[in-house]
Amino acid sequence: MLFLSTFAFAQTQNPTQPVTQIPATETKAEKQINLTLEGMIGISVGDGIVGINVGGPSLKLKIKDFKIGVGAFPSLIIMDKKAVPRLAVSPIVEYKKWMLITPYYGYDSKDKMLWTFGIGYKFR
Repeated sequence: MLFLSTFAFAQTQNPTQPVTQIPATETKAEKQINLTLEGMIGISVGDGIVGINVGGPSLKLKIKDFKIGVGAFPSLIIMDKKAVPRLAVSPIVEYKKWMLITPYYGYDSKDKMLWTFGIGYKFR
């Protein structure tokens, strides 16, 4: 073992052989955790209704910077001076970070359809 280490030392000290240098390679540390906040928040208004909507699951077709689709919006609607949680379904037209939405909340106690129209902002 002593002989091998001496031989290796002698090889590196030989001035007649050209010294080859191995270029240093930079290694980037990979992120183990990537925490982001993704979603949409929107405000929509209708006939005596104000809706505060957050983006849920959606299906969209992307055409350049535009996206067209449909999605579910967990919402808090304010009507008759009460705040009521509802799940809305809405067509979506999205351009970059802005969305036009028309949430449908179902029917009220008088069998009236509850629709609103609004705008949303997508963050991330």
